Amino acid sequence: MSTINDISFNPDFSLVSVATHTGNKVFNCEPFGELYSSSETQLRRTLSNSIDGSNTNEQSTEDSSSEQHPTKLLKMLFSTSLTIIVPEENDCRYLKVFNLKQNLKIVDLEFEASIFDVKLNRKRLVVALQNGELHIYDLSCIKLLSVLKLSPTTNDTFVGDLSIDDKSWLCVPVSAIKEDSVFIKPKRDSNVSTHPTDSSNLQQSHPQAYLDEYVELTPKVKQSNSLFAGPNITLKNIQDDSEGWLMVYDALNLAPLSIFKAHDSSISKISVSHKGNKIASASVKGTIVRVFDLSTSEDGKVVLSSVKNLRRGHNVARINSLCFNNNETILGCGSESNTIHFFNLIQEASSDETAGSNDENAPGADHGNSFSDYDDQSDGDNHRSSSEELNESLANLLVSKSLNPPSQEQEDTNKKNKKSWFSKTKSKFIHSPYTTSILNKIPYRDYLDNLIWEPPRRSFAYIRLPEHAWASNNNTNHNKVAIGFYGGLILIGSYQSGKFYHYELPKQYPRHRVVKDSKEEHEKREECLLLNQYEMLSF
Repeated sequence: MSTINDISFNPDFSLVSVATHTGNKVFNCEPFGELYSSSETQLRRTLSNSIDGSNTNEQSTEDSSSEQHPTKLLKMLFSTSLTIIVPEENDCRYLKVFNLKQNLKIVDLEFEASIFDVKLNRKRLVVALQNGELHIYDLSCIKLLSVLKLSPTTNDTFVGDLSIDDKSWLCVPVSAIKEDSVFIKPKRDSNVSTHPTDSSNLQQSHPQAYLDEYVELTPKVKQSNSLFAGPNITLKNIQDDSEGWLMVYDALNLAPLSIFKAHDSSISKISVSHKGNKIASASVKGTIVRVFDLSTSEDGKVVLSSVKNLRRGHNVARINSLCFNNNETILGCGSESNTIHFFNLIQEASSDETAGSNDENAPGADHGNSFSDYDDQSDGDNHRSSSEELNESLANLLVSKSLNPPSQEQEDTNKKNKKSWFSKTKSKFIHSPYTTSILNKIPYRDYLDNLIWEPPRRSFAYIRLPEHAWASNNNTNHNKVAIGFYGGLILIGSYQSGKFYHYELPKQYPRHRVVKDSKEEHEKREECLLLNQYEMLSF
Protein backbone atom coordinates (compact mmCIF):
# COMPACT_ATOMS: atom_id res chain seq x y z
CA MET A 1 0.00 0.00 0.00
CA SER A 2 1.25 3.48 -0.88
CA THR A 3 2.42 5.72 1.93
CA ILE A 4 0.32 8.87 2.22
CA ASN A 5 2.22 12.15 2.37
CA ASP A 6 -0.71 14.56 2.47
CA ILE A 7 -4.51 14.63 2.61
CA SER A 8 -6.04 18.06 1.99
CA PHE A 9 -9.54 19.46 1.63
CA ASN A 10 -10.30 22.46 -0.52
CA PRO A 11 -11.67 25.41 1.51
CA ASP A 12 -15.36 24.54 1.09
CA PHE A 13 -14.77 20.82 1.81
CA SER A 14 -16.32 19.77 -1.50
CA LEU A 15 -13.09 18.11 -2.73
CA VAL A 16 -10.33 16.12 -1.07
CA SER A 17 -6.88 15.34 -2.48
CA VAL A 18 -4.41 12.62 -1.53
CA ALA A 19 -0.67 12.70 -2.31
CA THR A 20 1.39 9.51 -2.01
CA HIS A 21 4.78 8.06 -2.93
CA THR A 22 3.27 6.74 -6.18
CA GLY A 23 0.94 9.50 -7.37
CA ASN A 24 -1.93 11.83 -6.50
CA LYS A 25 -5.70 11.87 -6.78
CA VAL A 26 -8.62 14.23 -6.27
CA PHE A 27 -12.04 13.03 -5.09
CA ASN A 28 -15.46 14.57 -4.77
CA CYS A 29 -16.52 14.38 -1.12
CA GLU A 30 -20.30 14.03 -1.42
CA PRO A 31 -21.16 11.89 -3.24
CA PHE A 32 -17.74 10.32 -3.03
CA GLY A 33 -16.07 9.70 -6.38
CA GLU A 34 -12.73 10.04 -8.12
CA LEU A 35 -12.32 13.16 -10.28
CA TYR A 36 -8.63 13.07 -11.14
CA SER A 37 -5.74 10.63 -11.01
CA SER A 38 -2.15 11.33 -12.03
CA SER A 39 -1.73 7.84 -13.54
CA GLU A 40 -4.92 7.95 -15.60
CA THR A 41 -4.10 11.42 -16.92
CA GLN A 42 -0.77 10.20 -18.26
CA LEU A 43 -2.47 7.22 -19.89
CA ARG A 44 -5.07 9.41 -21.62
CA ARG A 45 -2.35 11.75 -22.87
CA THR A 46 -0.41 8.86 -24.39
CA LEU A 47 -3.50 7.43 -26.05
CA SER A 48 -4.43 10.79 -27.56
CA ASN A 49 -0.93 11.13 -29.04
CA SER A 50 -1.05 7.68 -30.65
CA ILE A 51 -1.23 7.82 -34.41
CA ASP A 52 -1.09 4.16 -35.34
CA GLY A 53 -1.11 0.82 -33.62
CA SER A 54 2.63 0.23 -33.91
CA ASN A 55 4.43 -1.71 -31.22
CA THR A 56 6.39 1.42 -30.30
CA ASN A 57 3.29 3.34 -29.43
CA GLU A 58 1.81 0.35 -27.61
CA GLN A 59 4.96 0.04 -25.53
CA SER A 60 4.83 3.76 -24.79
CA THR A 61 1.25 3.36 -23.56
CA GLU A 62 2.20 0.53 -21.24
CA ASP A 63 5.13 2.47 -19.81
CA SER A 64 3.00 5.55 -19.26
CA SER A 65 0.21 3.66 -17.55
CA SER A 66 2.67 2.16 -15.07
CA GLU A 67 4.59 5.40 -14.56
CA GLN A 68 4.59 6.70 -11.01
CA HIS A 69 4.47 10.33 -9.94
CA PRO A 70 5.63 10.57 -6.30
CA THR A 71 3.92 13.60 -4.76
CA LYS A 72 4.72 15.42 -1.54
CA LEU A 73 1.79 17.88 -1.55
CA LEU A 74 -1.29 18.68 -3.61
CA LYS A 75 -3.32 21.77 -2.69
CA MET A 76 -6.50 23.06 -4.35
CA LEU A 77 -7.94 26.56 -4.59
CA PHE A 78 -11.63 26.12 -3.75
CA SER A 79 -13.33 24.25 -6.63
CA THR A 80 -11.22 25.86 -9.35
CA SER A 81 -8.76 24.09 -11.62
CA LEU A 82 -5.79 25.89 -10.04
CA THR A 83 -3.72 23.30 -8.22
CA ILE A 84 -0.37 23.45 -6.43
CA ILE A 85 1.72 20.27 -6.72
CA VAL A 86 5.04 19.56 -4.99
CA PRO A 87 6.69 16.43 -6.47
CA GLU A 88 8.90 14.28 -4.25
CA GLU A 89 11.73 14.34 -6.78
CA ASN A 90 14.78 16.61 -6.28
CA ASP A 91 14.25 16.68 -2.50
CA CYS A 92 10.86 18.37 -2.85
CA ARG A 93 12.47 21.65 -3.97
CA TYR A 94 10.14 22.29 -6.92
CA LEU A 95 6.62 23.70 -6.83
CA LYS A 96 4.39 23.43 -9.87
CA VAL A 97 1.27 25.54 -10.47
CA PHE A 98 -1.16 23.58 -12.65
CA ASN A 99 -4.47 23.99 -14.38
CA LEU A 100 -5.62 20.52 -13.45
CA LYS A 101 -8.63 20.44 -15.77
CA GLN A 102 -6.54 21.10 -18.85
CA ASN A 103 -3.44 19.42 -17.40
CA LEU A 104 -1.59 22.65 -18.23
CA LYS A 105 1.47 23.75 -16.30
CA ILE A 106 1.35 27.47 -15.50
CA VAL A 107 4.70 28.00 -13.79
CA ASP A 108 7.53 26.17 -11.99
CA LEU A 109 9.25 27.52 -8.88
CA GLU A 110 12.55 26.21 -7.56
CA PHE A 111 13.75 26.69 -3.98
CA GLU A 112 17.03 26.18 -2.17
CA ALA A 113 15.48 23.99 0.53
CA SER A 114 12.79 21.31 0.71
CA ILE A 115 9.16 22.42 0.74
CA PHE A 116 7.33 21.30 3.86
CA ASP A 117 3.94 22.93 3.41
CA VAL A 118 1.92 25.23 1.16
CA LYS A 119 -0.93 27.55 2.15
CA LEU A 120 -3.02 29.51 -0.34
CA ASN A 121 -6.14 31.57 -0.86
CA ARG A 122 -7.37 33.75 -3.71
CA LYS A 123 -4.83 36.48 -2.94
CA ARG A 124 -1.74 34.85 -1.52
CA LEU A 125 0.47 31.77 -1.81
CA VAL A 126 2.70 30.94 1.18
CA VAL A 127 5.48 28.35 0.77
CA ALA A 128 7.10 26.98 3.96
CA LEU A 129 10.64 25.63 3.54
CA GLN A 130 12.71 23.29 5.69
CA ASN A 131 15.23 26.05 6.38
CA GLY A 132 12.46 28.04 8.07
CA GLU A 133 11.81 30.59 5.34
CA LEU A 134 8.23 31.56 4.48
CA HIS A 135 7.96 32.82 0.89
CA ILE A 136 4.87 34.98 0.34
CA TYR A 137 3.61 35.35 -3.25
CA ASP A 138 0.92 37.30 -5.00
CA LEU A 139 -1.05 34.38 -6.42
CA SER A 140 -2.52 36.38 -9.30
CA CYS A 141 0.90 36.80 -10.95
CA ILE A 142 3.12 34.43 -8.90
CA LYS A 143 5.25 37.38 -7.79
CA LEU A 144 7.44 37.09 -4.69
CA LEU A 145 6.50 39.79 -2.18
CA SER A 146 8.40 38.92 1.00
CA VAL A 147 10.44 36.26 2.77
CA LEU A 148 9.93 35.78 6.51
CA LYS A 149 12.91 34.30 8.36
CA LEU A 150 11.86 31.59 10.82
CA SER A 151 13.78 28.88 12.61
CA PRO A 152 14.50 25.74 10.55
CA THR A 153 11.87 23.01 10.73
CA THR A 154 13.02 19.83 12.46
CA ASN A 155 9.91 17.63 12.62
CA ASP A 156 8.72 17.71 8.98
CA THR A 157 5.74 19.92 9.84
CA PHE A 158 4.98 23.61 9.50
CA VAL A 159 3.39 25.14 12.59
CA GLY A 160 1.20 27.93 11.23
CA ASP A 161 -1.81 28.66 9.07
CA LEU A 162 -3.19 31.16 6.55
CA SER A 163 -6.81 32.29 6.50
CA ILE A 164 -8.61 31.41 3.30
CA ASP A 165 -10.54 34.66 3.11
CA ASP A 166 -9.19 37.74 1.33
CA LYS A 167 -7.85 39.23 4.58
CA SER A 168 -4.97 36.73 4.31
CA TRP A 169 -4.04 36.62 7.99
CA LEU A 170 -1.02 34.41 8.60
CA CYS A 171 -0.47 33.02 12.12
CA VAL A 172 2.90 31.66 13.30
CA PRO A 173 4.62 31.13 16.68
CA VAL A 174 6.75 34.06 17.82
CA SER A 175 9.34 31.61 19.14
CA ALA A 176 10.14 30.60 15.55
CA ILE A 177 10.91 34.15 14.36
CA LYS A 178 14.66 34.61 13.87
CA GLU A 179 14.89 38.30 12.98
CA ASP A 180 12.85 41.28 14.12
CA SER A 181 12.92 42.49 10.52
CA VAL A 182 9.59 40.66 10.31
CA PHE A 183 8.13 43.63 12.17
CA ILE A 184 9.54 46.20 9.75
CA LYS A 185 7.22 46.76 6.82
CA PRO A 186 9.35 46.42 3.64
CA LYS A 187 9.46 49.23 1.13
CA ARG A 188 7.82 48.55 -2.19
CA ASP A 189 10.39 48.43 -5.01
CA SER A 190 9.43 47.68 -8.55
CA ASN A 191 12.98 46.52 -9.26
CA VAL A 192 12.94 43.77 -6.64
CA SER A 193 13.62 40.39 -8.19
CA THR A 194 10.83 37.84 -7.94
CA HIS A 195 13.12 34.82 -7.93
CA PRO A 196 12.37 32.73 -4.83
CA THR A 197 15.99 32.47 -3.75
CA ASP A 198 16.74 36.17 -4.12
CA SER A 199 15.51 37.57 -0.82
CA SER A 200 18.39 39.99 -0.18
CA ASN A 201 16.47 42.90 -1.61
CA LEU A 202 13.56 42.17 0.69
CA GLN A 203 15.56 42.39 3.92
CA GLN A 204 17.14 45.75 4.72
CA SER A 205 19.23 47.01 7.59
CA HIS A 206 17.04 48.46 10.32
CA PRO A 207 17.16 49.61 13.93
CA GLN A 208 15.85 47.37 16.69
CA ALA A 209 12.10 46.93 16.40
CA TYR A 210 9.85 47.65 19.39
CA LEU A 211 6.63 45.65 19.43
CA ASP A 212 4.52 47.60 21.93
CA GLU A 213 1.86 48.49 19.37
CA TYR A 214 1.28 44.83 18.50
CA VAL A 215 1.46 43.10 21.88
CA GLU A 216 -1.70 42.17 23.79
CA LEU A 217 -0.86 41.94 27.50
CA THR A 218 -2.97 40.34 30.20
CA PRO A 219 -2.59 40.97 33.95
CA LYS A 220 -0.92 37.57 34.47
CA VAL A 221 1.72 38.28 31.81
CA LYS A 222 2.54 41.66 33.34
CA GLN A 223 2.87 40.08 36.78
CA SER A 224 5.08 37.21 35.62
CA ASN A 225 7.54 39.33 33.64
CA SER A 226 8.49 42.82 34.76
CA LEU A 227 9.89 43.59 31.29
CA PHE A 228 6.33 43.89 30.01
CA ALA A 229 5.44 46.53 32.60
CA GLY A 230 7.35 49.23 30.71
CA PRO A 231 7.65 50.39 27.11
CA ASN A 232 10.01 49.20 24.37
CA ILE A 233 9.08 45.51 24.29
CA THR A 234 11.44 43.61 22.00
CA LEU A 235 11.27 40.27 20.25
CA LYS A 236 13.81 38.87 22.73
CA ASN A 237 11.60 39.92 25.67
CA ILE A 238 8.73 37.87 24.27
CA GLN A 239 10.83 34.85 23.32
CA ASP A 240 12.51 34.79 26.74
CA ASP A 241 9.12 34.84 28.49
CA SER A 242 7.60 31.77 26.84
CA GLU A 243 7.45 29.72 23.66
CA GLY A 244 3.67 29.99 23.61
CA TRP A 245 3.28 33.41 21.96
CA LEU A 246 1.53 33.80 18.59
CA MET A 247 1.86 36.44 15.88
CA VAL A 248 -0.94 37.36 13.46
CA TYR A 249 0.62 38.71 10.26
CA ASP A 250 -1.12 40.56 7.43
CA ALA A 251 0.09 38.79 4.29
CA LEU A 252 -1.62 41.40 2.10
CA ASN A 253 0.14 44.47 3.50
CA LEU A 254 3.18 42.54 4.77
CA ALA A 255 2.98 43.78 8.34
CA PRO A 256 2.22 42.24 11.77
CA LEU A 257 -1.21 42.82 13.27
CA SER A 258 -1.19 41.35 16.76
CA ILE A 259 0.98 39.37 19.19
CA PHE A 260 -0.46 37.51 22.19
CA LYS A 261 0.36 34.70 24.55
CA ALA A 262 -1.58 31.52 23.81
CA HIS A 263 0.17 28.88 25.97
CA ASP A 264 2.97 28.42 28.45
CA SER A 265 4.51 25.58 26.43
CA SER A 266 5.65 25.66 22.81
CA ILE A 267 2.92 25.48 20.18
CA SER A 268 2.48 22.39 18.03
CA LYS A 269 -0.63 23.16 15.96
CA ILE A 270 -2.40 26.29 14.67
CA SER A 271 -5.60 26.62 12.65
CA VAL A 272 -7.25 29.81 11.37
CA SER A 273 -11.00 29.73 10.73
CA HIS A 274 -12.44 30.23 7.25
CA LYS A 275 -13.52 33.79 7.96
CA GLY A 276 -10.26 34.56 9.73
CA ASN A 277 -12.01 35.64 12.93
CA LYS A 278 -10.89 32.72 15.10
CA ILE A 279 -7.54 31.08 15.77
CA ALA A 280 -7.23 27.66 17.41
CA SER A 281 -3.94 26.58 18.94
CA ALA A 282 -2.59 23.60 20.85
CA SER A 283 0.65 23.25 22.78
CA VAL A 284 2.99 20.27 22.65
CA LYS A 285 1.18 18.83 25.68
CA GLY A 286 -2.14 18.75 23.82
CA THR A 287 -4.34 18.79 26.92
CA ILE A 288 -5.89 22.22 26.37
CA VAL A 289 -6.89 23.70 23.01
CA ARG A 290 -7.62 27.43 22.96
CA VAL A 291 -9.78 29.35 20.52
CA PHE A 292 -9.09 33.08 20.24
CA ASP A 293 -11.70 35.43 18.79
CA LEU A 294 -10.21 38.36 16.90
CA SER A 295 -11.90 41.65 16.08
CA THR A 296 -10.86 45.00 14.63
CA SER A 297 -11.15 48.02 16.91
CA GLU A 298 -12.23 51.49 15.84
CA ASP A 299 -8.62 52.59 15.36
CA GLY A 300 -8.02 49.64 13.02
CA LYS A 301 -6.01 47.54 15.49
CA VAL A 302 -6.66 43.81 15.63
CA VAL A 303 -7.46 42.79 19.21
CA LEU A 304 -8.62 39.70 21.07
CA SER A 305 -12.26 39.90 22.07
CA SER A 306 -12.58 36.53 23.85
CA VAL A 307 -10.82 33.25 24.57
CA LYS A 308 -12.26 29.76 24.97
CA ASN A 309 -10.56 26.86 26.74
CA LEU A 310 -11.31 23.40 25.34
CA ARG A 311 -10.32 20.32 27.31
CA ARG A 312 -9.16 17.55 24.96
CA GLY A 313 -8.07 15.27 27.78
CA HIS A 314 -5.79 14.94 30.81
CA ASN A 315 -3.06 12.84 29.18
CA VAL A 316 -0.35 14.32 26.98
CA ALA A 317 -0.98 13.66 23.27
CA ARG A 318 0.30 15.20 20.05
CA ILE A 319 -2.49 17.02 18.23
CA ASN A 320 -2.17 16.56 14.47
CA SER A 321 -5.37 18.16 13.19
CA LEU A 322 -7.46 21.23 14.07
CA CYS A 323 -10.27 22.31 11.79
CA PHE A 324 -13.18 24.78 11.99
CA ASN A 325 -16.40 24.24 10.12
CA ASN A 326 -17.39 26.94 7.64
CA ASN A 327 -19.58 28.96 10.01
CA GLU A 328 -17.07 28.76 12.89
CA THR A 329 -19.44 27.03 15.32
CA ILE A 330 -17.60 23.69 15.64
CA LEU A 331 -13.93 22.79 16.03
CA GLY A 332 -12.65 19.33 15.20
CA CYS A 333 -9.52 18.09 16.97
CA GLY A 334 -7.60 14.96 15.98
CA SER A 335 -4.68 13.53 17.95
CA GLU A 336 -2.71 10.35 18.45
CA SER A 337 -4.97 9.46 21.39
CA ASN A 338 -7.37 7.31 19.30
CA THR A 339 -10.22 9.84 19.56
CA ILE A 340 -11.32 12.74 17.34
CA HIS A 341 -13.07 15.39 19.45
CA PHE A 342 -15.66 17.96 18.36
CA PHE A 343 -16.26 21.12 20.38
CA ASN A 344 -19.22 23.46 20.32
CA LEU A 345 -17.95 27.04 20.06
CA ILE A 346 -21.32 28.72 20.71
CA GLN A 347 -21.71 29.81 24.31
CA GLU A 348 -25.06 28.85 25.77
CA ALA A 349 -26.85 31.88 27.23
CA SER A 350 -28.48 31.41 30.62
CA SER A 351 -32.18 31.95 31.01
CA ASP A 352 -31.67 35.13 33.05
CA GLU A 353 -29.37 36.60 30.43
CA THR A 354 -31.67 35.65 27.59
CA ALA A 355 -34.70 37.22 29.22
CA GLY A 356 -33.22 40.69 29.04
CA SER A 357 -31.19 40.10 25.94
CA ASN A 358 -30.11 42.68 23.44
CA ASP A 359 -28.20 42.12 20.23
CA GLU A 360 -25.16 40.87 22.11
CA ASN A 361 -27.18 38.33 24.08
CA ALA A 362 -29.38 37.17 21.24
CA PRO A 363 -29.80 33.42 20.74
CA GLY A 364 -26.74 32.03 19.06
CA ALA A 365 -24.54 34.93 20.08
CA ASP A 366 -21.11 34.03 21.34
CA HIS A 367 -20.50 34.90 24.99
CA GLY A 368 -16.90 33.73 24.93
CA ASN A 369 -14.55 34.02 27.85
CA SER A 370 -12.34 37.09 28.19
CA PHE A 371 -8.60 37.24 28.78
CA SER A 372 -9.11 36.58 32.46
CA ASP A 373 -10.63 33.21 31.73
CA TYR A 374 -7.34 31.85 30.47
CA ASP A 375 -4.92 34.04 32.34
CA ASP A 376 -4.23 31.48 35.05
CA GLN A 377 -5.14 28.38 33.05
CA SER A 378 -1.86 26.54 32.66
CA ASP A 379 -1.68 23.50 30.41
CA GLY A 380 1.43 22.31 32.19
CA ASP A 381 -0.17 19.86 34.61
CA ASN A 382 -1.99 16.93 33.09
CA HIS A 383 -3.77 15.27 35.98
CA ARG A 384 -5.16 18.13 37.99
CA SER A 385 -8.77 19.16 38.25
CA SER A 386 -10.00 22.66 37.53
CA SER A 387 -10.80 23.17 41.22
CA GLU A 388 -7.21 22.31 42.19
CA GLU A 389 -5.88 24.81 39.68
CA LEU A 390 -8.34 27.39 40.96
CA ASN A 391 -7.37 26.91 44.58
CA GLU A 392 -3.64 27.12 43.85
CA SER A 393 -4.11 30.22 41.71
CA LEU A 394 -6.10 31.90 44.48
CA ALA A 395 -3.46 30.97 47.09
CA ASN A 396 -0.66 32.34 44.93
CA LEU A 397 -2.50 35.60 44.47
CA LEU A 398 -3.17 36.03 48.20
CA VAL A 399 0.44 35.28 49.15
CA SER A 400 2.32 37.06 46.40
CA LYS A 401 0.42 40.37 46.24
CA SER A 402 1.55 43.25 48.45
CA LEU A 403 -0.80 44.55 51.15
CA ASN A 404 -1.00 47.96 49.53
CA PRO A 405 -4.45 48.62 48.13
CA PRO A 406 -4.70 48.81 44.32
CA SER A 407 -4.24 52.22 42.75
CA GLN A 408 -7.04 54.14 41.11
CA GLU A 409 -5.63 53.25 37.69
CA GLN A 410 -5.67 49.54 38.57
CA GLU A 411 -9.23 49.79 39.83
CA ASP A 412 -10.33 51.47 36.61
CA THR A 413 -8.59 48.78 34.57
CA ASN A 414 -10.22 46.01 36.57
CA LYS A 415 -13.66 47.51 36.13
CA LYS A 416 -13.08 47.90 32.40
CA ASN A 417 -11.88 44.34 31.93
CA LYS A 418 -14.48 42.54 34.07
CA LYS A 419 -15.82 40.08 31.54
CA SER A 420 -15.24 36.75 33.31
CA TRP A 421 -17.95 34.30 34.14
CA PHE A 422 -17.69 35.22 37.83
CA SER A 423 -18.20 38.93 37.23
CA LYS A 424 -21.28 38.19 35.13
CA THR A 425 -22.93 35.83 37.59
CA LYS A 426 -21.70 36.68 41.11
CA SER A 427 -24.66 39.00 41.72
CA LYS A 428 -26.93 35.95 41.59
CA PHE A 429 -25.12 34.24 44.46
CA ILE A 430 -23.80 36.84 46.87
CA HIS A 431 -26.79 39.04 47.68
CA SER A 432 -26.91 37.76 51.27
CA PRO A 433 -25.17 39.93 53.94
CA TYR A 434 -23.21 36.91 55.13
CA THR A 435 -21.47 36.15 51.84
CA THR A 436 -20.98 39.85 51.13
CA SER A 437 -19.19 40.38 54.44
CA ILE A 438 -16.88 37.43 53.79
CA LEU A 439 -15.94 38.62 50.31
CA ASN A 440 -15.30 42.12 51.59
CA LYS A 441 -12.75 40.77 54.07
CA ILE A 442 -10.82 38.75 51.46
CA PRO A 443 -7.61 40.57 50.50
CA TYR A 444 -7.23 41.44 46.84
CA ARG A 445 -10.80 40.47 46.02
CA ASP A 446 -10.44 42.41 42.77
CA TYR A 447 -8.22 39.62 41.51
CA LEU A 448 -10.99 37.06 41.84
CA ASP A 449 -12.21 38.01 38.40
CA ASN A 450 -8.87 36.90 36.94
CA LEU A 451 -9.45 33.30 37.99
CA ILE A 452 -11.18 30.56 36.09
CA TRP A 453 -14.60 30.08 37.60
CA GLU A 454 -15.85 28.08 34.68
CA PRO A 455 -13.93 24.91 33.74
CA PRO A 456 -12.76 24.30 30.19
CA ARG A 457 -15.37 22.95 27.82
CA ARG A 458 -15.44 19.28 26.97
CA SER A 459 -16.27 17.94 23.54
CA PHE A 460 -19.92 17.29 22.73
CA ALA A 461 -19.18 14.52 20.20
CA TYR A 462 -16.35 12.17 19.30
CA ILE A 463 -15.21 9.60 16.73
CA ARG A 464 -13.10 6.48 17.16
CA LEU A 465 -12.08 5.15 13.78
CA PRO A 466 -12.32 1.36 13.34
CA GLU A 467 -8.66 1.14 12.33
CA HIS A 468 -7.45 2.59 15.63
CA ALA A 469 -7.84 -0.83 17.24
CA TRP A 470 -4.94 -2.27 15.21
CA ALA A 471 -2.79 0.87 14.95
CA SER A 472 0.95 0.38 15.16
CA ASN A 473 3.02 2.66 17.33
CA ASN A 474 5.82 2.47 14.76
CA ASN A 475 3.63 4.08 12.12
CA THR A 476 4.65 7.70 11.55
CA ASN A 477 1.04 8.47 10.60
CA HIS A 478 -0.33 6.84 13.73
CA ASN A 479 -3.95 8.04 14.06
CA LYS A 480 -3.27 11.12 11.90
CA VAL A 481 -6.39 12.39 10.14
CA ALA A 482 -7.69 15.24 8.00
CA ILE A 483 -11.03 16.65 9.19
CA GLY A 484 -13.71 18.33 7.07
CA PHE A 485 -17.35 19.39 7.37
CA TYR A 486 -19.98 19.22 4.65
CA GLY A 487 -23.54 20.08 5.64
CA GLY A 488 -24.45 17.71 8.46
CA LEU A 489 -21.62 15.34 7.58
CA ILE A 490 -18.21 14.98 9.16
CA LEU A 491 -15.54 13.98 6.65
CA ILE A 492 -12.47 12.09 7.85
CA GLY A 493 -9.46 11.16 5.73
CA SER A 494 -7.13 8.65 7.41
CA TYR A 495 -3.38 8.79 6.74
CA GLN A 496 -2.99 5.41 8.36
CA SER A 497 -5.33 3.32 6.22
CA GLY A 498 -6.09 5.53 3.22
CA LYS A 499 -9.81 5.32 3.92
CA PHE A 500 -12.31 8.16 3.63
CA TYR A 501 -15.19 8.21 6.10
CA HIS A 502 -18.61 9.84 6.21
CA TYR A 503 -19.93 10.34 9.74
CA GLU A 504 -23.22 11.86 10.83
CA LEU A 505 -22.94 14.88 13.09
CA PRO A 506 -25.09 14.31 16.19
CA LYS A 507 -27.46 16.88 17.59
CA GLN A 508 -25.56 19.43 19.60
CA TYR A 509 -26.64 18.92 23.17
CA PRO A 510 -26.57 22.02 25.38
CA ARG A 511 -23.13 22.40 26.84
CA HIS A 512 -24.40 22.16 30.43
CA ARG A 513 -26.51 19.04 29.96
CA VAL A 514 -25.36 16.43 32.47
CA VAL A 515 -26.09 12.81 33.23
CA LYS A 516 -26.73 11.91 36.88
CA ASP A 517 -25.88 8.23 36.64
CA SER A 518 -22.83 8.53 38.91
CA LYS A 519 -21.79 10.41 42.01
CA GLU A 520 -20.07 13.08 39.95
CA GLU A 521 -22.13 14.73 37.26
CA HIS A 522 -20.42 14.79 33.91
CA GLU A 523 -21.21 16.11 30.49
CA LYS A 524 -22.71 13.77 27.97
CA ARG A 525 -20.78 13.17 24.78
CA GLU A 526 -22.32 11.40 21.84
CA GLU A 527 -20.44 9.17 19.43
CA CYS A 528 -20.86 10.10 15.77
CA LEU A 529 -22.57 7.54 13.56
CA LEU A 530 -20.53 5.99 10.74
CA LEU A 531 -22.46 6.21 7.44
CA ASN A 532 -19.97 5.13 4.77
CA GLN A 533 -16.31 4.40 4.20
CA TYR A 534 -14.37 4.44 0.93
CA GLU A 535 -10.89 3.60 -0.39
CA MET A 536 -8.67 6.43 -1.58
CA LEU A 537 -5.60 4.31 -2.36
CA SER A 538 -5.83 2.26 -5.58
CA PHE A 539 -2.78 3.35 -7.58
